[in-house]
Amino acid sequence: MRPPRSVLYVPAFRAERLATASFLAADAYIVDLEDGIGPEEKERARETVRRCAEEGAFRELPLWMLRVNAPGSPWHEDDLSLAEALRPPLVVLPKAEDPQETSDLAGWFAGHETGTALMIETAAGVAHARDLAAAHEGVEMLILGSADLRRSLRAQPDGDRMWERHAMAEVLLAARARSLTAIDSVYFHFRDEEGLRRHASIGRRMGYDGASCIHPSQIPVLHEVFAPTAEEVAWAERVLAEWDAARRDGRGVLVIEGEMIESLHAGIARRILNR
Repeated sequence: MRPPRSVLYVPAFRAERLATASFLAADAYIVDLEDGIGPEEKERARETVRRCAEEGAFRELPLWMLRVNAPGSPWHEDDLSLAEALRPPLVVLPKAEDPQETSDLAGWFAGHETGTALMIETAAGVAHARDLAAAHEGVEMLILGSADLRRSLRAQPDGDRMWERHAMAEVLLAARARSLTAIDSVYFHFRDEEGLRRHASIGRRMGYDGASCIHPSQIPVLHEVFAPTAEEVAWAERVLAEWDAARRDGRGVLVIEGEMIESLHAGIARRILNR
């Protein structure tokens, strides 16, 4: 799976919009049965998702995921029945905290040809992030959820995201240790483009693959931030060209602008160009 730069949340009762979602140009979509749906709307939301899936609304999407309600909630079992029927590419488990519970659910999803994405959005989730990432081979993605995390930590927000950088690092390390996709959190002030750019740039510099978003207007900024820069592409092209030439000539040492270039740099360059 190519890591998505943008992951757009779509409330399940608005799933009809996904029939024309291609113009939104997100790399991935989360059809949300959890926080985006009030208790009185849960059943209608499930039926909307079922009908839209049967009508082919999700067929043209690059990647769609179904976020179910958390284990122990009154809606969890019905959501699992829907996931079993629809078999989305990924099911998103919110508020993941318990590695054994995660292992059981991810195994169940894998048995129905569905992968698992985990929302890490509580203090307990961050504390157990590495065990959660390793809970089952069906886990493919970790998604940071900062709104619930801030409440869990009782933290005060700031533009530099200092309050959550320790959690961002833990989730990223957990993902990379298992070669999983790592998705950064939502920036909720969707009309604040510069704030979004600042928020996403911090995640990008740390190493995240992309970020979640709640409005289509945020997608272009995320694609810009998480795409390689022109300078990175130029560096990658030069490194690979000179690396290949050095290998052909039998040279064991390669220096570009004073930097010793090894095989790991060639690997980074290939990843940049693939991106």
